[in-house]
Amino acid sequence: MKKIPALLISLFLITGCASVAQERSLKNLPENEFSVEIPEGWWKPNHINKYFITKDGAFLQYVLIQQRPIDLPYRHTKKKLNKGMLPQEAAGIIIDEIASDRRIFNFDVIENAPAVIDGHEGFKVLFIYKDKKGSAFKTLYYGFISGDSFFNLRYNAAMRHYFEKDIADFEHILSSFKVVKAKAALQIARDR
Repeated sequence: MKKIPALLISLFLITGCASVAQERSLKNLPENEFSVEIPEGWWKPNHINKYFITKDGAFLQYVLIQQRPIDLPYRHTKKKLNKGMLPQEAAGIIIDEIASDRRIFNFDVIENAPAVIDGHEGFKVLFIYKDKKGSAFKTLYYGFISGDSFFNLRYNAAMRHYFEKDIADFEHILSSFKVVKAKAALQIARDR
């Protein structure tokens, strides 16, 4: 009699583990005009419809890679990027946008410097902030303009333990990033 409940519990646990493993995959990453190598152990949450990956959960660390039309205004500042803009000018718009987000508290830029991403002149911004619960996060944000698109790669993690723990994985992602088909993906982004 005692073997049946133990068997049922075992089947329940196996089924639960299988569904968690199924959720922790890289399926359903959106099509983009870039390629990137994702290190072992990173996965995409099914409920997020972006090129968004995490290793231990979105509230602990994530990498977000985006491509957006440069003429699309930002949500909080309504500012736009443009083709002739210098990388540091683009960085200024991004910093203003993040600082204007009401969900970001104690925003502090630690570094704002030029950077080269896949041969493109761009910028990197390192900043810290707190969320409304008081949790502290650190973000490394790289961006560049190519044609009519703005590409950005963002690594965000809880300051305690997680930022340093997975920074090498982000550096691998960043170094593997390549723009592959600019015009087709820009049209897809505009059509959304």
